[in-house]
Amino acid sequence: MTWISGLLGVSALVASGITAGVLFAVAVSVLPTLFALPAGTYIRVHRLLGKGYHPVMPIVVNVGMVADFLLVPVALVRNSGSCLLFVVAGLLLAASQFVSHLGNVPINRQVKRVDPDAVPADWSDPRPRWQALHRTRTSLAVGALVLNAIAVVTL
Repeated sequence: MTWISGLLGVSALVASGITAGVLFAVAVSVLPTLFALPAGTYIRVHRLLGKGYHPVMPIVVNVGMVADFLLVPVALVRNSGSCLLFVVAGLLLAASQFVSHLGNVPINRQVKRVDPDAVPADWSDPRPRWQALHRTRTSLAVGALVLNAIAVVTL
């Protein structure tokens, strides 16, 4: 393995590992806490949580996805069986990104528009929908991590 392919392999593993780990932690710890909060408090906490994730996570996911796609020709040259694994892992990370941007992010924007001190009586609580979307992107990210781990060790 050359230093470039090694660096790409480490990048794919670290980025997909961080992505899967962060999303998993949110699923098992943060979301149950958010569901336990009254609406106004939930809105305040949701706003605070979003400030840290939004600038960082898309970059991390994109690093993993790009590393996966750059490893495809490396795997082809080596006649490695990991080529398809890198393709699918990259696509899973892309799908996770799409779920985030097309599902979770619009909900986040809606939550930010609600005054936490004057939650309307007819407010539709977005937490169940957000959780369903989050479970989807978490599953996609965990799948990418597993495929990347297999692909890197078989490269």
